[in-house]
Amino acid sequence: MSSDLVCPESAEEIEYQIGQLESVLYVELPATIDECMDQVAFLANRQFTDAAKMGVLLLWLKSQTEHGRFNSLLHEKSIHRRTASRAMAIAKMLKALPKNKVDKLSILNMNTHQLNELTKVPIETLKELDDEDYEVLAETSGNAIKQQVADLMKERDDLQIAAAQAINDLQHEKLRKVPQVRFDMHVFISEIRKDAICNTELLNEALVNTITQITQLCDNRQLDLDSRVSAAQVLHHTWAAIYTQIGTALERLSGEFAGHIEGIEHLPKFTKAEWQYVETERNRLLEQFLVEKQSKEIK
Repeated sequence: MSSDLVCPESAEEIEYQIGQLESVLYVELPATIDECMDQVAFLANRQFTDAAKMGVLLLWLKSQTEHGRFNSLLHEKSIHRRTASRAMAIAKMLKALPKNKVDKLSILNMNTHQLNELTKVPIETLKELDDEDYEVLAETSGNAIKQQVADLMKERDDLQIAAAQAINDLQHEKLRKVPQVRFDMHVFISEIRKDAICNTELLNEALVNTITQITQLCDNRQLDLDSRVSAAQVLHHTWAAIYTQIGTALERLSGEFAGHIEGIEHLPKFTKAEWQYVETERNRLLEQFLVEKQSKEIK
C-alpha cells in the first residue's frame, strides 16, 4: 500500500487491520454519483457512531480491569491499540460535552474526519460553541476544523469586546447627561442636605450605643480596673477625635456663613418629594450600617 498518504502510526494500524480481514472485501458500486455519496455519508456517520459506542465500552472495560489486563484483552481480540485509543478519545469528547451539544452532533452530517479533528480541540473550547457554530463546522472541511473553531472563538471575543465597549459608551453617556438640578436646586446642594441627615442619623445611633456602653462601664465596678481603664481610654480617644473633627467643621461653617446660619427651629423646609428621597436614602444607609455591624459581631 502507499504508506506515504498517512502518518506511520496510521499506516501501521491500517496494515494491521487489513491483515485481520478473513474474507474478501466486497463493494458494489452505485449507479449514480448521488447514490455513491449517500452511501459514503451513511458509512461515515455509522463509522463514527460505531467508534463512539466502541469507545464507551472500552472506557468501561478499562475501568473494570487491573493494570495490563486491558491491553491483553485487546491483543486477544486482535484490536489495534491505536484503534482503541481513537475510539476512546471520541467517547471522552462526547461524554465531556453538555447534553445539548451531544444531541446537536448526533443530527449533524459531519464525516468521520471532521469529528476526529474535533477531538483535537480542547473540551473547554467546544463547550463555548453554540448550535450555530456547530452548523458552521458541519460545512467545514476536516483539515480546516481547528482553524474554523479558532475563527469562531475570535469572532465571539470580538463581539464580547464590542458589547463591553457599547456598555462603556452608554455609561459615559449617562454620566455626561447626569442631571444638574434636583428638587429645584443644584444636585450638589441637594446631596449635601441629604447626606447631612443620613450621616447624622448613623452617628446618632452609634453615639446612643456608645453612651449605653459608657454607662455600663462606669457602673459595673466589679470588673477588673485595668481592663475598664483600657476600654475607657479607647472610647475617650475615639470620640475625642470625632469631637475635634466636628468642632473643625462647625468653625469652618460659622466662619463662612456667620450671620446667616440660624437655629435648628429655622432649618429650611424640605418638599414632600425631597423628604421621601431622604428617607429612602437614609433607610438604605441604615440597613447597610446594620449589616456591616452585624457582620463584625459575627466575626
